[in-house]
Amino acid sequence: MDNVLLEKAFEMPANERVTFAELILASIDYEEEKIRQSWIAEVNNRIKAVNEGKSKLLDFGSIYNED
Repeated sequence: MDNVLLEKAFEMPANERVTFAELILASIDYEEEKIRQSWIAEVNNRIKAVNEGKSKLLDFGSIYNED
């Protein structure tokens, strides 16, 4: 971690530190949202492939010979 950045942040007034922290947290939330949306798109693509007959579902039990 960059100690200079941290030291500068601690020099900021409390209300500015809160805003700065919120901006940093929002950037993390944004990345997580992008990942979540990517997974949703992937699931939708897989559902579409099954519905169009381009892919098929396998029963977990039959794969591992479970009765």
